[in-house]
Amino acid sequence: MSLILTLVFFGVVGGFISGLLGVGGGIVFVPVLSSILIYLGYEDPELSKYILANSFAATFFAGAISSYKQYKLNAFYPREILFTCLTAVPSSILLSYLIAKGSWYDKSSFSVFFIFLLVLMLIRFLYKSNAVVSEKTNPSMVKFSVTGLLTGVIAGLSGLGGGVIMIPLFTQYLKMGIKKSASISIGVIPLMMIPMMVLYASYQPANAIGYQWGYILPGLFLPLVGGLLFAAPLGVAMGQKSSGKRLKTIFAVLIIVVIIKTIGNIIT
Repeated sequence: MSLILTLVFFGVVGGFISGLLGVGGGIVFVPVLSSILIYLGYEDPELSKYILANSFAATFFAGAISSYKQYKLNAFYPREILFTCLTAVPSSILLSYLIAKGSWYDKSSFSVFFIFLLVLMLIRFLYKSNAVVSEKTNPSMVKFSVTGLLTGVIAGLSGLGGGVIMIPLFTQYLKMGIKKSASISIGVIPLMMIPMMVLYASYQPANAIGYQWGYILPGLFLPLVGGLLFAAPLGVAMGQKSSGKRLKTIFAVLIIVVIIKTIGNIIT
């Protein structure tokens, strides 16, 4: 019962962040699932697969619930989401496949590059003039496809969800306001999760325990979803009411957390 309540609590936290900032919630789900699975006795090489599979499942629901709330608030952009997904989904799948099958990828080296990229994005994100972005900006659909391509490549290489990449690209490259950027980002994320969920559900674990779909454990991710059901719509509603400046500040803090987490992964 204590584990279930813990999962529900972090589902609330991840869902609220997902709805507020449009990032999916993976930054919360991954460390929580890692700790709980280790506590339950799961070990490498299976451990990382269970973590990713159940994080993808929780992130899918976080994005889907948040997107539905955006739709109810008339802040849903289907064309922009579609054109971003057209390149984000295949590029992330392709990179994941090439990494799994090849020996060319050095995660530590890429992590250093990724930290540099995040720091650069953070500086531009914080200091770029507010006058150049607008919630009413309507970039060409080609720019959304370019953004999706970059998002899929970097997400595939880094292992992080696309929201941390998408939102700075939307605000800096497409000159959109952060509210519209977050809405499109959270619409793209669940569509990016679907093929990953299908992939991990189709695998056969070495030691299956109880009822599960491949590496997806309903007893693990469903309590997270229970927390999401309440918190994700609340995050969306609060995000729509918050000022762009406040959301930029919160998102900047999130990027700093990701930078620190990435540095920690390199050190350990």
